[in-house]
Amino acid sequence: MHMNHEYAQEKASHSTRNAVTPMHVCLILDNSSLTDTVVQALDRAGRHRVTVFHDISELTQSTLTPDAILIGLQQFTALRENEPMVYLRLSRRSRIVVVLSSRELLDAAHILAFADAWVFEDINVDRINELLDLGLEGHCLMPKQFLSRLGVDEIRLTLLPRLSEPEFETLRLLGQGLNNRTIANQLDLSEAVIKSMVRSVLSKLHFRNRTEAGVFAARQQGALQSAREGMVPPQMHAAPAHRTGTS
Repeated sequence: MHMNHEYAQEKASHSTRNAVTPMHVCLILDNSSLTDTVVQALDRAGRHRVTVFHDISELTQSTLTPDAILIGLQQFTALRENEPMVYLRLSRRSRIVVVLSSRELLDAAHILAFADAWVFEDINVDRINELLDLGLEGHCLMPKQFLSRLGVDEIRLTLLPRLSEPEFETLRLLGQGLNNRTIANQLDLSEAVIKSMVRSVLSKLHFRNRTEAGVFAARQQGALQSAREGMVPPQMHAAPAHRTGTS
């Protein structure tokens, strides 16, 4: 099989680097169970030097210069919001890989752009070694369900319990194509209250506008009530993923 010479050299160089110098990975994850899972996965590869931190202060005070920092979403959010200069210093010397669950994706969309790569603990954490290699090259694996309309719908369905009962009913009626006045009449509320609840629904479920919310509610009409009661769709299983560049 013919292999591009430049790619073959790059691959050989990468393999040699891994064989000679183990990748140094620092972990600062959101819970001990996840930390144990990731450490075990890294140990199985037998080519990493792993350091575990328990909080942001330990990481910021350390003089270590790891190749990659695996950081939980809550820890990363705190780092970005409370220690922006520390974030800049760390991002210059290490690749930052955020570890989160699939249901947190929409909530975290505004901050994930500041990471070099992402790992989803409920989908592809078992591929952590491959994901770290890609992260060092400036790429990440995006599970294909996130690239589909129905995949994003599944995430939104898991978020429905955060709606109040009137907000949920407002969403359901948006799915019927009703305007604010008609929804207000059906729910026996003022039009001003409905307008406020529509804004709340858009914010909590991360819709761009009421049309997008209405289309979602119409498309998922049969699943809305079950999801509202906490009967979320089956967990999204790992699937072939797409490689996407990160800046």
